[in-house]
Amino acid sequence: MIGIQKWTILAAILWLATSGDARRKLKRDEMETLKSVETIDIDEDYVEIESCQCGVFMSQQVGFKDGRRSRPRGPPQGEPVVTYDTDSPSLPCGTVGFKHCISTCLDVILKYLPRAGPVICGAVERDVHREKAFLFIRNCGGQWTPTNFSAGKEFCCTDGQHHKC
Repeated sequence: MIGIQKWTILAAILWLATSGDARRKLKRDEMETLKSVETIDIDEDYVEIESCQCGVFMSQQVGFKDGRRSRPRGPPQGEPVVTYDTDSPSLPCGTVGFKHCISTCLDVILKYLPRAGPVICGAVERDVHREKAFLFIRNCGGQWTPTNFSAGKEFCCTDGQHHKC
């Protein structure tokens, strides 16, 4: 009786080991096929790739009212207060392009952060009272996508002039 149990356990272990190898091989083959299909798709769509765009939207444009939310939800309303387009359409579409676009936008924005108040107040076409500026990006012609990055301070503008809040 003990011999039959050992043979049964051994057979089960061998079956699991071989079926696991077969599943891994099948999955690897599927991944290789998908990689070749993705490469073809990227090459065909390369002509349609657009440059990464950075856009700064104010609290009112992203649905904030009296500081009730800490993150923008949904697409912003209207046009961005400040925009920046990257030089060339060299960013791929998808997650990698999205992350690279955010990184590029942050690099640009960090250069202008010390002068953000006068820049934003000069660009916005209304008075601003205690609003934050939020970074959105648009990659490959999609919609404006929130990055969850903001200036971290509130802006106040009257008649296009920046002042302390």
